[in-house]
Amino acid sequence: MSNLPPNTPPAEVAAWNDYRSSLWQAFQNSYEDRWDQAKWETAVGSFQARHDRPVLDNLRSKNLMPALPALETQLKRGPPPFLRPGWVSPLQGKQVDLDWLDQTGAFVHIRGTKDGWRDASVLIVEFWASYVISTAFRNWPLMLSTSKRSTLMSIYIPPCHNVFPHLTEIAANHPNIKVVTFANEGIFNGADTDVAAFKAFVFARNDMNYPIYVDNNRIAFNALFKPGKNASIPLVFIITVRNRTIRWIGNAEEMERPLADTLAKI
Repeated sequence: MSNLPPNTPPAEVAAWNDYRSSLWQAFQNSYEDRWDQAKWETAVGSFQARHDRPVLDNLRSKNLMPALPALETQLKRGPPPFLRPGWVSPLQGKQVDLDWLDQTGAFVHIRGTKDGWRDASVLIVEFWASYVISTAFRNWPLMLSTSKRSTLMSIYIPPCHNVFPHLTEIAANHPNIKVVTFANEGIFNGADTDVAAFKAFVFARNDMNYPIYVDNNRIAFNALFKPGKNASIPLVFIITVRNRTIRWIGNAEEMERPLADTLAKI
């Protein structure tokens, strides 16, 4: 498995693979009180001895490997809580207020309507963006395992796009489910969404036939996304409308089984 550009020199390929195996993979679960400074320093010294300094400098200059002091700081801190084994959102299984959905003028309307959500059995609320970069997490994909990295990489590559057809299918074929999606290009940095550019993106596609709103006022964000503490997108909340209870929170690409389980229990 490799994320290196084509035609990367063999010496850089070897150093990069060594870095992945002997540093970030070896220490990614050694955060906080599990950190062994002596073991880290020995590993770094051995790694640097195995490769020429210009090779390592080239990898850093190409942003293919972080500076080792920065890597050490990140690894000591560990991944965000929502990516740690066994983590559960504080909203999981909790009842929540949904009246904010009815606020007039709170969101920028793009397509479809959220009206009628109270008549549904299940409400799917999705948070997503067409393209987002979060400087807070930029280095983490280099350090996480494949499964964790794929979740976090959704912050700045297009997995959000992968669920468009699935959401369209649900909206078209399941009248007891209401899909409402909230987009925010600045969901991680607070920047406003360029609505004109966003509309152009949506209407250039033919696989987004469900309610879409822009959450520039961060009302949906503050109601669900922020208290849910799962800082990843595309993020779905599956909610039973009758009792306003959140049944599942997670990556929208993984919602098929939780959704089926929720429908089987209502």
